[in-house]
Amino acid sequence: MGISEGLALVFLSTFPRIFLTRPAQVIEANAGLAWFAVIVSPFAILLPILLLLYVFRRVEGDLYAVTRELIGKWGAWAVSLVLIMMFLSDAAILLRLFAENTLLTALPFMPLETAIAWYVFNAVILCYFGIECIARTSYFLLPLGTAGLFLVLVGLIPFYDLNLLGPWQGRGFGQALITGVTWSSINYGVILLFVLGPAFQNLRTIKWAALFGLGGSSLLKALSTFAFTIVFGAKIALEKNLPFYEMARTIYINRYIQRIDALFIVVWVIAGVISIAINFYMAGYLIARMLNLSTYRPFIVSLSLLVVGASLLPGEIITVILLDVKLFSTLHIAGLYGIPLLLFGATIVKGRRKKPWTNG
Repeated sequence: MGISEGLALVFLSTFPRIFLTRPAQVIEANAGLAWFAVIVSPFAILLPILLLLYVFRRVEGDLYAVTRELIGKWGAWAVSLVLIMMFLSDAAILLRLFAENTLLTALPFMPLETAIAWYVFNAVILCYFGIECIARTSYFLLPLGTAGLFLVLVGLIPFYDLNLLGPWQGRGFGQALITGVTWSSINYGVILLFVLGPAFQNLRTIKWAALFGLGGSSLLKALSTFAFTIVFGAKIALEKNLPFYEMARTIYINRYIQRIDALFIVVWVIAGVISIAINFYMAGYLIARMLNLSTYRPFIVSLSLLVVGASLLPGEIITVILLDVKLFSTLHIAGLYGIPLLLFGATIVKGRRKKPWTNG
């Protein structure tokens, strides 16, 4: 795969939470500087990206092969298990949140279990066809989704009020920096480029896919957060559980076209399905690598049932939201920064030389 496929995978694995409650939480924590906290996050991610690029210049293979060569079989299993838990926990939370929000906005009389089943069914089908299919589907849909987001931002121009950014320093630049770094693990999906490794053309492809995908995703999330702040204000952020949906619902074109939010429900459903499918695939791929199997497909249904069960465990949606924040501030941030630091340290100790496949 090339830069376009890698970019699309990174974008679709890091962007979908803009359709959920995370923007409202960032605004509640940082007030008028919420957009700045969102901008800080990708810069914090540069550290693990640079560390992994250094390692992959010296050791050839995907993340499992690199880890096994540097710290042995059991070390590779431990790292893989951490990543599998990260991907599956993210899939379970996304599945529950997107299903709940679909019921809230479009299908209030549908049972929750039915909504979850439809999301899983489509994600499993997409996952079955492989990562190339997921990547090219994402790349095809990316311009359409991006254009729709800009349409919302433009349509909200009559409602913009810069005074709602006040106080201009929010809750302080220090608080915004802390939030940006602490919640940077929301962009952990960039690590999938290294998990797949040689599935991409060369290391330069991985590098630019990571930078463009993460940069584009973060820029659009920052713009959306900024727009939400100057339309509604920080004080009522928690009253809007779905900021992007609320922004789309606010747009008024004329008396014949008053509600365009229904169109964007389709957009975020597609984004949610693709993001869940990416998580399924990455977990299945790592399990196949651990067991030295030629295909991941036998694990798809089992993993999907496991994720469905986990997504239904919390009784209330507020519990899911709190669990989402808890996981990303513990497991995901530990895996995102700990694994690259571990591999970097092992590479320094062993003094590996540059491998030829990464020269491109």
